[in-house]
This record gives sequence, structure tokens and C-alpha cells, in this order.
Amino acid sequence: MQNILRTNFDGDPNIGLYGFASDSYCFTGAGRYVTKLKDTLKVPVHVVHFLNMDLAKIFCAGNSSGVAVPKIIDDFDREETEKLREHTRVISIDTNYSSLGNLILMNNNGIVLSPLLKKHRKQLESFFGVPCEISKIAGMSIVGSLGFATNKGCLLHPKVREKEKRMIEKILQVDADITTVNFGSPYPGAGLIANSNGFAVSEVTSGPELGRVTDVLGFL
Repeated sequence: MQNILRTNFDGDPNIGLYGFASDSYCFTGAGRYVTKLKDTLKVPVHVVHFLNMDLAKIFCAGNSSGVAVPKIIDDFDREETEKLREHTRVISIDTNYSSLGNLILMNNNGIVLSPLLKKHRKQLESFFGVPCEISKIAGMSIVGSLGFATNKGCLLHPKVREKEKRMIEKILQVDADITTVNFGSPYPGAGLIANSNGFAVSEVTSGPELGRVTDVLGFL
């Protein structure tokens, strides 16, 4: 199917670490795969390399209205964050936790924020204009790795607690379900790049995993 891309990025199945997409754009450090991502996601794809690394998603999180980056990246790698500003709004978060992509789960409807970033809740709500709730997933704080959301669905770590799942569905306004990726990894945030138009998964994704992703993200 044209809206499903199965690939590894230079042999690495954790393609979700290399970029993220909204319904307006995609940012990635995997420059060789721009054309494939553009054909799949149906949005402009822009290449950024924070700290000379390809792992763009680790350092930022966003939705169709903008991107959040840690202040340390904005201060020391301004050239790359300026690339973001050429294509969307950017908010700089003054935090010691630079891996924002691992700590924020969001779509156009809402934000699920790690407890590690709770003091930035109001700042993010104001910038993105959507409600924000503090939560863990499966009792852990790395919600951006343990979950993955688009405007059509949300995938969660297999050990997510029912109370966490209900809250996530309410704040993101989509149905959520559990899955693994990459033939058994419980970190969907590391295994996917997706928006409402299509998604990319690794070549090692199993048939049942691919079926679950396709179903939950609304591509059946």
C-alpha cells in the first residue's frame, strides 16, 4: 500500500528515533529517505541534524501547529532550530531533560506530559493551544517512547495501566490500544513515523504488529 512504508534506516529498525511527522510536516535526520517519507506521509519532509546526529525525534516533539525543543539545543545548535522555524512555530523549553521526544506524547488535540516536565505544563498548553495532562505509561515517565499518537489513534506499551489508557484517550481524543513494534519491542514511539496520511515501520515489524498499527491508526 502506498501509505505504508516498510524500511530500516541504514539497517536500524528504530526508525521512530530518526524523525516525527504531523499532518503539516515531517522532520527527520535520515536524509536519504526523504523521498520515501514524502511519498508515504504526503507532507513536506525537512532534514535536521541536532548536535550532528540523525536522531531528530529524540530532541523535539510537536504537532501540526508547532514544535517544542529543549533550550540547550536552541542555544548551542541554533542553525538547526532555525531550520525548524522556517517551516513551523518553535517553543524553546528551559529544562535539564533534553530528550523531549521521549517525554512528550501529543497530537493536534492534546498533550500527555511526563512528570519530569510537569513545571512546563502551562507553557506548553499556551503555546500549542490544547489541554495538557501529566501522566506516566506503564508506571514509567518516558511517555514519548512508551506511546505513539496521531490524530487518528494511539499505540501504547503492552503494560499500560487502564487508568492511564483512559486518561490518554480523553486528552488526545482518539482510541488507544496496546502494541509492540520491531518484532517484540514494547516502545512504539521508537518504531514508527506516522501521521493521518500514512506510516513508516521497520522491515522487522511482524505481521500481527503491522495489523495492529494499521488498525489503531485508522488505515484499515
